[in-house]
Amino acid sequence: MTDAYSASSRDTSVFESKSSRLSLLDSPRSSLRRPLSSIGAGGLGTSFLYGAGASAEEKVVLDMGTAMLRAGYSGDHEPLYRGDLFGQLKTTQPLNRLTGTQQGLLYDINAIDDDTLDSIVLEQLRNLYRTHLLIDSKTRSVAISEGSMLPIQVKRSLCRVLLGNLRVPQVTFYPSSVVSLMTCGLTAGLVVDCGHRGTTITPVYDCRPLMAYTVPTALGGDALNKHICGLVKQHAKFVPFSEEAEGAVEVTEEIITKELCAFIIRKLLNVSSALSLDDIDQDDVQIGRDKGLTLGYTSEQLTEAYAKTHEALSLPKETRLTIDTNTYGRGELVIPSWICAYAADILLYGDASNDHEGILSAISRCIGLVPVDIRRQLISHILVVGGVADIPYFSVQLARELEFYFERSKRWQVLASWVALANEPGAFDFEQYGDEVSRPPQRNSANGSVFKLSDRCWIGTSLAVAAKIGGLDVKRDEFDGYNLPDWTV
Repeated sequence: MTDAYSASSRDTSVFESKSSRLSLLDSPRSSLRRPLSSIGAGGLGTSFLYGAGASAEEKVVLDMGTAMLRAGYSGDHEPLYRGDLFGQLKTTQPLNRLTGTQQGLLYDINAIDDDTLDSIVLEQLRNLYRTHLLIDSKTRSVAISEGSMLPIQVKRSLCRVLLGNLRVPQVTFYPSSVVSLMTCGLTAGLVVDCGHRGTTITPVYDCRPLMAYTVPTALGGDALNKHICGLVKQHAKFVPFSEEAEGAVEVTEEIITKELCAFIIRKLLNVSSALSLDDIDQDDVQIGRDKGLTLGYTSEQLTEAYAKTHEALSLPKETRLTIDTNTYGRGELVIPSWICAYAADILLYGDASNDHEGILSAISRCIGLVPVDIRRQLISHILVVGGVADIPYFSVQLARELEFYFERSKRWQVLASWVALANEPGAFDFEQYGDEVSRPPQRNSANGSVFKLSDRCWIGTSLAVAAKIGGLDVKRDEFDGYNLPDWTV
């Protein structure tokens, strides 16, 4: 009788457990889509919603850039939430109601005061906990991926909101350059962070970011967006479907919006066609690059060189998009295909009109600053991260153009053959052979990346927390609201 009762109770408990799991998995909440291996022994019970189902060592991991926010739990292989930073938020102060429609508002320190900054950060994080993480903020410590150029004002605001308002037990900061290299199993390399507001080149050696040799540049995703808008206005045409319209019309700001430019970057931009040609076939293009590029504009000579080089690949000359406009109604936007292949040149070679340094020049300047004995090790492990890095083949083009850039320079010709990406399977193992080897590393063919390049900073922080690697800890009882350890002070 006892055995029968225990067996029936076990069956009932198993049935209830399965039912609860099925009901939870049907929920649209993003945190319930976590892999089963990352939940721990607590399973997918209802206690997980209140922070009691996972281990106490699990932390909330945040990667807050200039335009994107990534959040999740330590030990996971990808973020639970990816979204625009301050996409549709308003501060609660009646005198300072600001909308976060402008990307990069967090880094516009001169435009907002500390109280307003705390308000918008609080609303963003509170919405994150309530909508996506689904836990009580008091039950989990927070690990933050800290960018090399993270302003100290933003760092203080994050600590004030997390430790003061949300009552988080502890906040730990990890340098994004170091943890991103950890995803490749490396302790030394050159991290190129291509963000929305700009690009930062940070050398890392022995798990230490060499901040004194960090080189920033003002060209990033925002500059690429403006460049594509300018090129589309200059070279594209709009053909309305209406019978009243007479042929193609000029592309105006009403037609080419920031949202449409962002769509072109996400879906159409592809530099693989430029990689298919030899350097000899791009002599005319290189001459135009050496003369200097202009943001949102190409000269007639450079335009002909781009078009001629692109025609050599026997690819479609035009890309057509069907869009809606207020003035002309629905129509077709005809974009020359060479724009999608060569638009990223503005990031690599710089903007001569505004005297903005390109990524290639910034990398060479960074290599010139670091000690001589670690230059080969750094240049052979280049890791490109950030939102711009998700453009197909962008990191491959950067390595190829950097090698060609070094070959044309008498100072860097020796290092040209050592240029390689850190996430390639054929990366050279300096820790095994040391600096005695004088030959460049052997290149092996790569079969895709394990992790998404834009998520590597978050994944590296998640990996560091799971491996119990310490960072810069700020406890709730010890924080006074202002004083923070930082490399800038």
